[in-house]
Amino acid sequence: MAVLRYTLLRALVFVIIAALLWLVGLRGLVLVALGLVLSGLVSFFVLRSSRDQVSVAWDRRLRTIRERTAAEDAWDDEQRARSDADADGRPPRDA
Repeated sequence: MAVLRYTLLRALVFVIIAALLWLVGLRGLVLVALGLVLSGLVSFFVLRSSRDQVSVAWDRRLRTIRERTAAEDAWDDEQRARSDADADGRPPRDA
């Protein structure tokens, strides 16, 4: 949700700045380019807390993915060890 909120706020900042530049008389590619640069600068300062929330959300999500991957890898290693032990005729190793 934080990512969506931040993205919408960034788009809103761009639209507002582009509208102001349009009122000043800029048109076309110059309007878009200058709008992107100025909205990026404004967003850097104005949306700092939202950007921090996005960073925390991404960090939490990546940590969850890493934990799941580690658990899956451990399970897979255990299954392979059991499969190898069964193929050799030995009893499986207990972890």
